[in-house]
Amino acid sequence: MSRVLHVYWNNSRIGEFCQDGAGLSFRYDDGYCFQCGALPLSRQLPLRKVTFDDTATRAFFANLLPEGDIRRQVARQLGISVDNIFALLEGIGGDCAGAVSILRPGDIPEHSGQYRPISSELLALELSTLSSHPFFAGEKGVRLSLAGAQYKLPIYVLHGEFFIPEGSRASSHILKTAIPHLEQTVINEAFCMNLAQRVGLSVPQAEIVDICGQQVYLVERYDRKRIASGEIERLHQEDFCQAHGIIPEMKYEQEGGPGFQDCFSLIEEWSDEPILDTLSLLNWALFNFLIGNADSHAKNLSFLYADRTIRLAPFYDLLSTAVYKRVNNKFAMKMGGQKDPRYLMATHVTRFAQATGIEVRTIKAQLSALCGRVEKEIEPLAKYYREANHRPMIVEAIIRVVEERLRKAHTLIA
Repeated sequence: MSRVLHVYWNNSRIGEFCQDGAGLSFRYDDGYCFQCGALPLSRQLPLRKVTFDDTATRAFFANLLPEGDIRRQVARQLGISVDNIFALLEGIGGDCAGAVSILRPGDIPEHSGQYRPISSELLALELSTLSSHPFFAGEKGVRLSLAGAQYKLPIYVLHGEFFIPEGSRASSHILKTAIPHLEQTVINEAFCMNLAQRVGLSVPQAEIVDICGQQVYLVERYDRKRIASGEIERLHQEDFCQAHGIIPEMKYEQEGGPGFQDCFSLIEEWSDEPILDTLSLLNWALFNFLIGNADSHAKNLSFLYADRTIRLAPFYDLLSTAVYKRVNNKFAMKMGGQKDPRYLMATHVTRFAQATGIEVRTIKAQLSALCGRVEKEIEPLAKYYREANHRPMIVEAIIRVVEERLRKAHTLIA
């Protein structure tokens, strides 16, 4: 039996997402295909009057959903199969990453839902039960979805007050709780994101907030913009797995996901400013090396579709994983063929340059400049975090990792 959901780009319906048996398909509405200035939903779903098959459709829409234990719990809450992408998006697809809303026939975005105020006490309770009740799944009127394997909650924030978006209302921020069994990940991520901002990487505003005594990571959504009317406008995004047609289960390079060569080639082909975005991607790769982030896979990279252009999106999910000894700290994407940062040598930098099409001297110059900025900015930032958070041990651990990586970096650019 065939079932249909309508796909909206902000308030404009652009196509139909269909399920026929176990197969999925997508088709643009005729009117959207011929609309002046229209952009495709995905590199894998170009603007054509065709019905896209299961492979192309699944790669885009599956990547809108949470992963792992979170997805399994959402499926339990909704009473559906964890593998039923269509039913999952029917349940929680009202506010996805980017400009996409996936609605039942008859639902209209601009007339659907409201912002429901939530007290700090109730929000704290919801955050404490995210593992059993992610994204408010199953609650009447709430249809939120974010990709990834970490517990998080899309939220609307106005003047320091929190609201739950209902129906197709857009969230403005994301709340993330601490990762179980890893120490002080909220401080870790906030520190790394703010260090990235200080050294020149494009990142959204991130901070630590206290909700009834619980430290939570709050980050502004870069795929949202508050317009003059006060409403939140969605900006479409596409992560690099979607752009490559890779399902989320294969996001790591060792599982068949994109590596650095694939990512830089994608920038060259798909970005409207490939030179600038290539430099940004290079600095992202080098910064992740310096902070010891081994979870920098392709789903942590996205394109932002805004003002009729396609550009590399601001960076997110920056975390020093090297401070956790029980975490696998091999590179998510090999650098010049090397997976272990301890054994990275100048020859690997040369191979990295050959794979990415960037001159070795450019890579070394960028690494040298980035090292200088990190050395200048890390201590003032650490001083702020020590004073604001009772001298957290995780900050000292990050500094030790960065100091070690800086020493390694200087041998690579010598």
